[in-house]
Amino acid sequence: MKKKIVKKTVKKIEKTKMKSDKSRFLIWIVGAFLIGGVFGFALHYTIANWDGFFAKCPNGAWPDKNGCCAGEIYTDAGDGWMVCCPSEGDNCFPPVK
Repeated sequence: MKKKIVKKTVKKIEKTKMKSDKSRFLIWIVGAFLIGGVFGFALHYTIANWDGFFAKCPNGAWPDKNGCCAGEIYTDAGDGWMVCCPSEGDNCFPPVK
């Protein structure tokens, strides 16, 4: 009688262990897909909006090394402030960076 009880107990333990291994594997797979999905979404969003991460001039061109667009002059505004001013007019503003 004792041997039967021991065998049944061992079988129950083995079944439980198999279910536990399957659950662990399933959790690992779901976690991997979630992490991959989040990373993939972030990568897609970054590539899709690449131009939004870098400042460009209103005409779509890149600013020069000082951050001024075409037709603007890099000027000292005093007190250590450097600004970009259009060649005509006095509407100065900070460089595009």
